[in-house]
Amino acid sequence: MRRRRPVVSIGIVSLITVFSILILAVFSVLSLSGSRSDSVLSDTAARAVSDYYAAEAQAEQRLQELSATVAGDAKIPLSERLEAAGFEIAADASYPGMVVLYYTPVDNRRILRTTVGIDEQGKVERLYRQTISIGQQ
Repeated sequence: MRRRRPVVSIGIVSLITVFSILILAVFSVLSLSGSRSDSVLSDTAARAVSDYYAAEAQAEQRLQELSATVAGDAKIPLSERLEAAGFEIAADASYPGMVVLYYTPVDNRRILRTTVGIDEQGKVERLYRQTISIGQQ
């Protein structure tokens, strides 16, 4: 009688198991890379928001400086005081008083442009504030 060698048979169940493990490994790698890119994106967004609000705070401090400059020494003309303090005077015929511009950097790609109106009585009011990309000035 002949001895038979044991036959190793790979059945359909074994093939499905190997294929399932391979698919699960691929999905886990894809999930890991997706979560890593989401983390980088959320860090970038958080940095952009915090930079923006820091610039907002600086712009508000600059507005307080402008108000102090307007309320300052009346012997020196207002336009000279504003230019000495680093503010830009804009020509705007639609506003009844003087229009002043100042810029606050947000990051290396954006700035905040604030437009402020000063009426004849010396009242300072922010007309608008706009975020501008550096190339759009």
